[in-house]
Amino acid sequence: MIGKINELSLPVVEKYQKSLVSVEHVNEYGIDIIRITIDDPNTFDIDIDDVAKINEEILDLVNDYLPDGYYLEVTTVGIERELKSDDDLEKALGKYIYLKTYEKIESAFNQKEIYGYLESYTSDFINVNVINKTRTKLVTIEKSKIAKLRLAVKF
Repeated sequence: MIGKINELSLPVVEKYQKSLVSVEHVNEYGIDIIRITIDDPNTFDIDIDDVAKINEEILDLVNDYLPDGYYLEVTTVGIERELKSDDDLEKALGKYIYLKTYEKIESAFNQKEIYGYLESYTSDFINVNVINKTRTKLVTIEKSKIAKLRLAVKF
């Protein structure tokens, strides 16, 4: 079932210039869901109207393959997605990020949990305009010292 839904979904997702990340069966609170996760290969911004249109078109195609009681859900990778590759970092340039390091970074106000704007990166380092209360500072951090790196929402 998952393979067939994946096969039928791919052309619809590509029609909207998105990429198909995964098709999976999940059970949440006793409800069976076929979850289709999509992403934009060029940016991190996906219009909610596109997600709704993709959901409708895929549902029309796969409805006969969904067992009774199953729901279809089209979702995105998320607003606070992890940044795992240089491609992700490229798309995140200038964006607000969160990173957690294995040890405190002295130049980053002696913090392990850091918020700021991604300024640039190399294969070994990232440069972040770190924010600490009312102060900002451009800090270079070794990638090997980063435990977690993701986009962040600034309130």
